[in-house]
Amino acid sequence: MNCLRSILAAGLASLVLFPALVRAQNTGEATGARGSKNVRSLKEIRDEGVVKQRWDVSCGAAALSTLLTYDFKDDTTETSIVVWLLHRVDATRVRSRGGFSLLDLKHFSEARGYHAEAFSGMTIQDLAQEKTSVIVPIREKGFDHFVVVKGIVAGHVILGDPGFGNITMRVDRFQTLWKNGIVFVVHPPDDRMIGDKRLPLAARLVPDESLISRKIGVTAPSNYLY
Repeated sequence: MNCLRSILAAGLASLVLFPALVRAQNTGEATGARGSKNVRSLKEIRDEGVVKQRWDVSCGAAALSTLLTYDFKDDTTETSIVVWLLHRVDATRVRSRGGFSLLDLKHFSEARGYHAEAFSGMTIQDLAQEKTSVIVPIREKGFDHFVVVKGIVAGHVILGDPGFGNITMRVDRFQTLWKNGIVFVVHPPDDRMIGDKRLPLAARLVPDESLISRKIGVTAPSNYLY
């Protein structure tokens, strides 16, 4: 009888100490169970909808791959863009200038059936009105880099960075990095290819700096990500 009581007590204790595990078993959320929920890492969230660059000089190709693949559902790998361009652009020239130019990206886009154009002197308001993601050059710590602007939400610019992944940056911070208001826009051959903008999960994780200040009593430091 004492043994039975001990077993029952242990069973009740397990229900109290591990309620989440019990719920997961009952609802099929345990690993491998039918109807289980996927657990995603922060890295997976950060990389959602972004083609990461494989080479130091290929941020432009990766940015264009991101735009074509995720905005227009035209699966175009970074490697295919790089190979196509290197058959037409001298590799030494690419290395000397630190990567491909917007003109190179324009040539590839148009050879694939798109219409591409670049503008300078654009404003944040102009950027916010773009129907699709666009590519912009930024200059950070002395280096030029291409990133994809996916949208502007709550005073933050949502970027797909080929070197890092999804980045949420304050508008004022972005404006200090954005080179000459330059925007590279790719238009699909058929407007029906333009779908609704679907910002990645990382874009919805915009930190509320006032909340941080109230909760922990300090001012949030200036950060490249925010």
